[in-house]
Amino acid sequence: MNERFCRSQVVANALFVPLPDQTPEENLRLIIQAQIPPLPTPVDASTPPDLLTTQLSLENITAVQPALHRVAWREIFLPAPLLSAERWQALSEVDGQTYYEAREIFGGPVGYVVDALFAAGLQAGFDAQAGALKDRVEAMA
Repeated sequence: MNERFCRSQVVANALFVPLPDQTPEENLRLIIQAQIPPLPTPVDASTPPDLLTTQLSLENITAVQPALHRVAWREIFLPAPLLSAERWQALSEVDGQTYYEAREIFGGPVGYVVDALFAAGLQAGFDAQAGALKDRVEAMA
C-alpha cells in the first residue's frame, strides 16, 4: 500500500502481504485506506491524505460474483462478537440505466460506537464514491 495516496484498496494474502495480482477472490484479504469523512472534491492520485481523518481497515473478501457484478467484504480486525461489519457493492441494470448499490451493516457492541462516530462520514463516503463512479463512467461514454 502506498501511504501517499489518500485512499486505496489493496488485495493481499492471509498475512496481509499485497499480491501482484490485484484481482479480488473470496477469502483473500483487503487492506482499505479511506478518508472518513471524504476529502472535498476534486480528488485524484496526487491528493495527499488528511492524517486526522485517515482510516485503515483489514477485511476478508467474502463474495465475488462477476456475473452479478457484486462483491462483499467483512471486517476482521476485531473479533466478530465485538464488531460484525460487512459491506456489499453491486451494479445492476434498472429500466435501461445502471444502478449502483453500496451497503454496510454493523453489529455487535462496537457496531454502536462505529455508528455513533462514523455513520455520517461513512454515508458521505458512499455518496462521494457513487458520484465519482458516475462521473468516471459518463466521461468514458
